[in-house]
Amino acid sequence: MDGSTLSPYPHLSWFVHSLVVRSPRAFILHEYTAVAHRLILTEEGDADFVWTTGASDVACRVTAGDLGFFPGDSAVQTLGITTGGTYQGHELIVPNGHIGGVCAEEDVPRVAALHAAPVFRDAALRASALRLLAGRARGHLAEDPGAEIAARQVIIRLAAIAGAAPPDGLDDASVFPPSVMRQIVERVDAHLHTPLSLVEMGREFELSPSHFARKFQKSSGLSLNRFINRRRIGLALLLLKTAREPIAQLSLDLGFCSQSHFTRLFSGLTGLTPHQFRRAHRMMGD
Repeated sequence: MDGSTLSPYPHLSWFVHSLVVRSPRAFILHEYTAVAHRLILTEEGDADFVWTTGASDVACRVTAGDLGFFPGDSAVQTLGITTGGTYQGHELIVPNGHIGGVCAEEDVPRVAALHAAPVFRDAALRASALRLLAGRARGHLAEDPGAEIAARQVIIRLAAIAGAAPPDGLDDASVFPPSVMRQIVERVDAHLHTPLSLVEMGREFELSPSHFARKFQKSSGLSLNRFINRRRIGLALLLLKTAREPIAQLSLDLGFCSQSHFTRLFSGLTGLTPHQFRRAHRMMGD
């Protein structure tokens, strides 16, 4: 589990990637540990989803405009997508802690209801998710003005659909404003391959290292080091689909000290190893 807390900028610790399946191929997201919630937006085409969790299968027919919410829990899951033509969609991977109480294992009726009907339509949720997706790049969501509002709207709506209370908001006066947060993210993304220290970041933003650390933790819900690793994993999602380098080389290029360290972090945040993710998406033919 990733252990992150909710922040005013939740989307900065979410992942996103495209799903493209062309007939006669079938995309099978191999067995993964459900370490996060998955929201899938169908953009184009018809497809059959088969979602397996525990000992049960749920079969759903999806068309353009449909949303699929596949909640995270402690189970091992698979998701299969097959189509007679071309299917295109987008998957948002949202940490469990960002939708409080949605899938508490002791809440059996709610979990059973989510598992039984994972595909639906909701105009408000789709509009907020599309707002985030509009500026996606490098495995992450948009960071333009208003993206943080859209992300919070996604959380609130998902919680409402699941019958859970929305998480408490935070006092924005104690966090970095959006313009500064975007500068910080740009700085981090420009130096993913080399370490950034709290001393460097504090100096650049005219704060002491300890003050920067406290304010950044409040703003992002993560320590600087954990946030940097999130951004690295987001880029890895893209590179594993497009680059041909061995995973060991990719892990070094991304700034990880070893392939084992990269694999441990990747699987802890996505539920799949890098090898499983690459293999699954090669089957898609995109």
